[in-house]
Amino acid sequence: MKKNKSIFSFGLNLLSALLMVLVCSSFDMGWQLLAEIKLNAKDIQTDRLGNVYAISNTNQLYKFDPNGKLLSTLNYAYIGNMSHIDASNPMELYVFYKELNTVVFLDNNLAFRGKVNLSEAGILLASALGRSNTNGLWVFDVGSMQLKRLNKDGSLVQESGNVRQFVVSENFYPTAIVDDGLRIYVCDSSSGILVFDVFANYLKTIPITGILELRMVKDELFYVRNKQLISYRTSTYQRDTMNLPKADFIDFCIEKDRLYLMDSNQVQIYGFSKR
Repeated sequence: MKKNKSIFSFGLNLLSALLMVLVCSSFDMGWQLLAEIKLNAKDIQTDRLGNVYAISNTNQLYKFDPNGKLLSTLNYAYIGNMSHIDASNPMELYVFYKELNTVVFLDNNLAFRGKVNLSEAGILLASALGRSNTNGLWVFDVGSMQLKRLNKDGSLVQESGNVRQFVVSENFYPTAIVDDGLRIYVCDSSSGILVFDVFANYLKTIPITGILELRMVKDELFYVRNKQLISYRTSTYQRDTMNLPKADFIDFCIEKDRLYLMDSNQVQIYGFSKR
């Protein structure tokens, strides 16, 4: 039975790879620089309203509106070193402190609303975290090689089986998790994007490797390769490649009508339209 399941999974992954090769196109984008935020940031995230959240190199947290106007700022450096922000719910932010194995919850004004210690929840080494569509957390537990869904109090809701049989890398270490309400996408640079259902059952692997960051708008997954922005439509397997307005950047975010590029001393906000 296990062998048949592995063969079936291999067939799905091969089909996904073939479709990605066959269904692809290229677009020119009408980039328009809208704003520049002068900031030495190490991470940026955006919400569906277009607001920008930035972590400075000194662990100061900033919130800007879609046009780059500063809305709020607070210093949470006293807690520790911020690793990642999940802003998929504009009313509540999740801030991941990887070194402390802790997640802090903030409201839309960046005010503290609580925290959960993942070690106390039985997860000793979490590599990636993302908000679940049920306002909980998806966490990848490297120690058990499982994807887990937790409530905000740390109680376990769902967990996958050990994913070792589905990955090609001996050093599987996911760096991003995205929940679109129907599927959960777990991104690993070496093995690709593992796809799970809402019950944490493994479905397939999308063979997109060599990336660390993953963004999602509706049914499109966005990532950057060779300084080009690539979208992958999960419903049709359509892949579009877009040239970016600049090549020198460290991180990116995208929303329905905004592109955000972060370099070593600023965040630039662009408007765009497909031509």
